[in-house]
Amino acid sequence: MLFLIAIAAAFGFAYLCKKPLKQHPYIFYAGAAVISIIVAAVDFRNVPEFVNTYIIGLFSRGAFGTALWAVVMWTGAFPNGSKPIKAFMPIRGELSIFAAILTLGHNIGYGKTYFVRLFTDASRMSAEQLTASFLTIAMLIIMIPLTVMSFPQIRKKMNAKLWKKIQRTAYLFYGMMYLHVMVLFVPMAKAGRQGYFLSVFAYSIVFIGYAVCRIRKWYLLRKKAENIKFVNAVCVPAFAVMLMTPCLAAKSSPVKNSSIVKPAAVKIAEDEPVEDNTTAITSSEMVTSSTTAETDTDTTETTVTTATEETTEESTESVTEEETEAEEESAEEEIAEEEEAAEEEAEPEPEPEPETEPEPVYIYNNGTYTAAAYGYDGDIEVSVTIENDVIVDITGVTYESDSWYYDSAAPHVISQILNTQSTQVDAYSGATYSSDAIMAAVAAALDMARK
Repeated sequence: MLFLIAIAAAFGFAYLCKKPLKQHPYIFYAGAAVISIIVAAVDFRNVPEFVNTYIIGLFSRGAFGTALWAVVMWTGAFPNGSKPIKAFMPIRGELSIFAAILTLGHNIGYGKTYFVRLFTDASRMSAEQLTASFLTIAMLIIMIPLTVMSFPQIRKKMNAKLWKKIQRTAYLFYGMMYLHVMVLFVPMAKAGRQGYFLSVFAYSIVFIGYAVCRIRKWYLLRKKAENIKFVNAVCVPAFAVMLMTPCLAAKSSPVKNSSIVKPAAVKIAEDEPVEDNTTAITSSEMVTSSTTAETDTDTTETTVTTATEETTEESTESVTEEETEAEEESAEEEIAEEEEAAEEEAEPEPEPEPETEPEPVYIYNNGTYTAAAYGYDGDIEVSVTIENDVIVDITGVTYESDSWYYDSAAPHVISQILNTQSTQVDAYSGATYSSDAIMAAVAAALDMARK
């Protein structure tokens, strides 16, 4: 979407400003330099998101500079004598210088991050970022000399044929510009990032369409082909096939760029109550005691009976019948008393009723809640899963232009949140905005879950 806006703005600028640009080019060059310095030096995070994305983003992301290069490119691809050739060819040199100055501002702004990272911590860069950085360096090596030679004062001092040969390296510059965009945008479109598939499609139409039209023009001029319909019949399917290649590569994949960290869950408020085993142990001891008591009773009864029988037999021989009866009655009374005592001992004590544990009071609803917060230059969206007031899982996806900041911050910040069960944790050094956005998004998700 941003590139389409930039294309419309670039062609409108070239058409409306062609006369003042030709008459007073250095005023425009100075204006482009001021814009580049501001874009490279100022932090625009506090401005409204729409302004940051669609106005400042035209310059900070290099969209307007690339669109101006598209005007310069297509001016050479239009048929000779056509209205676009007549309108833009006289200012083609001035447009290229103006575009180069804006492009330098974009490269300085991004170079503060990527070039420094390339030469100090390249191991942490993705393959796409490394490729894009090397392409940028190669493009600067081509663009800067071509821009210098585009000034009339320099061009007049050079041999015309040599100047023209050197200028043909611009074709390599255009190709690397398109490749640079595809290296960064195709993975984002494939991951389902909003708007990037449309950007891949728009850039492909502009750059691949230019390549086909430029080759067609060269062929018609060099070969002087009379059958233009045949040439057009070849160019149309060639353009379609070349356009399908990046679009198919950028086809959205269901897998999103996310970071999942799952350390052990920790309670948000109070620890879970520990199960009390005292009652179970006491009951077991009581059952054992009861069984032992019953066994002792049986043994006592047998002993007492045997002793009684022996006493009775001896009494029959040595004492009178009255004494024997008295002794028997006494023995029976003793046995009855012992049986009653044994029965009392054998009766188990009633088990104490277990205390009813109070039901825990939770402040959050269980489930997964999704919220977002603004990061470096785009939203970061997180999904927070809560079970009984415990954050058990956090997943996230970034919609920032550079996922490196989120990829660096997410493991550090998310693991701290899960371990401490708090959204107030330390930010990751070098990715503060993304770190703050992750914390803010998790906090917003917790507010949604609160009862």
